[in-house]
Amino acid sequence: MTEPSAAFFMLACHSPEEGDHAQYSYEPDDEERSWIMGQPFDAPPPVPVPVTVEPGEEGLQPELTDVPVPLMSRRLAKCLMAAGVSNIDFYPARVTEQASGCSHDGLLAFNLIGLVAAADLSRSTFSAPDGPLLSVDFDGLAIDPAKAGAADMFRLAESVNGIVVSRRVRQAILDAGITTLEFILPEDWVG
Repeated sequence: MTEPSAAFFMLACHSPEEGDHAQYSYEPDDEERSWIMGQPFDAPPPVPVPVTVEPGEEGLQPELTDVPVPLMSRRLAKCLMAAGVSNIDFYPARVTEQASGCSHDGLLAFNLIGLVAAADLSRSTFSAPDGPLLSVDFDGLAIDPAKAGAADMFRLAESVNGIVVSRRVRQAILDAGITTLEFILPEDWVG
């Protein structure tokens, strides 16, 4: 199989073959705090960030999730920091399964700082009922490398649920042996 030559990829987490990911709940400490708008927090959240797993929603720990609060594994965070990604604020999280009362600290809540309007809308397939920023629905995305600049990881300003990584960061993750993530070519991304 040939290696993709794309400069950027959309980052997602694989569904595991051996089960389902746990489904998380999060009660915001501040209704004004947005974890996905790419802005630093005025004040940090209380730590550890409390995340719960409702009865019947137990499952495997994901490498990365964005709902209801962005969480990633400690090994992914370590890999990103080693790769020089410096625009992420990390906060310890405590995940508690309500049915058993068991908790673990294996995930970090994260705030990816920086929205980049990197979409080339003239070459993308999308609908934007609310305008060209924040919540564009893409059915195929073209990223303009000139707009992305030297950013290695960022949220797409046109659709903040999209996390973009550079080819260099993708390679660093793969070299670290992390195989639980998916690197979607932008033209194949739906989001």
